[in-house]
Amino acid sequence: MKLITPDVGPLQTSRLASLAVLTVASLCLLGALAGCATHKASTSPTAWVKSWRVANPVWRGIHLMVRSDEDVSQLKSALPNLKAIGINAVVLEIDYNFEFRSHPELRSTPCVTLAGAREVTQAAHALGIRVIPQFNCLGHQSWSRTTFPLLTKYPEFDETPGAYPENKDIYCRSWCPQNPDVNRVVFALIDEIIDAFDADAIHVGMDEVFLIGSPYCHRCHGQQPAELFAKCVNDLHRHIVTGRQRELLMWGDRLLDSKQLGFSEWEASRNNTQGAAALIPKDVIMCDWHYEKQPEYRSIPFLLKEGFRVWPSGWQPLEAAQAFSAYARQQNDPRLLGYLCTTWGKVKIPQAAEWPPAKDVLTEWK
Repeated sequence: MKLITPDVGPLQTSRLASLAVLTVASLCLLGALAGCATHKASTSPTAWVKSWRVANPVWRGIHLMVRSDEDVSQLKSALPNLKAIGINAVVLEIDYNFEFRSHPELRSTPCVTLAGAREVTQAAHALGIRVIPQFNCLGHQSWSRTTFPLLTKYPEFDETPGAYPENKDIYCRSWCPQNPDVNRVVFALIDEIIDAFDADAIHVGMDEVFLIGSPYCHRCHGQQPAELFAKCVNDLHRHIVTGRQRELLMWGDRLLDSKQLGFSEWEASRNNTQGAAALIPKDVIMCDWHYEKQPEYRSIPFLLKEGFRVWPSGWQPLEAAQAFSAYARQQNDPRLLGYLCTTWGKVKIPQAAEWPPAKDVLTEWK
């Protein structure tokens, strides 16, 4: 990987007068101090977000797939209607559909431009709506026969290198959480997305990870899935929370024991990642998703008891979303943040505010 450094010009090797040397040194020192100040400012949440947190003790969110500037334009037009039904936060799944500059080879097309990201953020903030971008990490590195850019351009990052041609017989590919070069690439992408959306938080996905500790991976074979999963979360936490001072959100399904809590292998783990719940920081926000109507959703009290803040995340049908929302509202815990409505392409952005699982459920959260 090429390291890009500022072009400061060649060092002068000829004799210089002492005053000139001091002048150059002074300028370098001032430049370094200015650079530090700029970096410090870029890692601090904006004043707008601090005000938003005070004004919005209950998070009423909607998750949308935003893949292009056309989607951005539609969202800007839809924001007033979303605001009207009480939405105060939007989670925008971007993934590789962004105009990356650090790694342009990883752009998917179409993509959201830097200008588009800034425009939609400004429009949302003007209405008091928080923007939380999403970039899927670890799992969901493919869909159907399509492998996404990271593992296409860097096949050595794959947890199952050379296996499953055309992704046959698997759900989604994963990257290797122990490859020493993965984070260097992924963190650069995450930083660009955070900065483009002026985001004080980012959602990193982490759901439905089935390929972990694979026998095809010489680094991970034979190791505990819970420890491998926790390593990825902890690496992300060090960069995003400790380093960038942003909040970290993720889907919570891999921390749930399918047999113990009575959920399917999709919404809870049957491949022994659930032990990661005890191995990761408790300031990670867990978006707990379930899509079927059930008499109770034991994952919510479980995650709360583990010490996490929880953002219940329902989908459809309407009666299932209503049941999940009602159960969540019964929890008497300040760490329960509100409700997040996911859409997953079942409703287009211009009609999102009229979709019953959003309109009828989010209005219940005061």
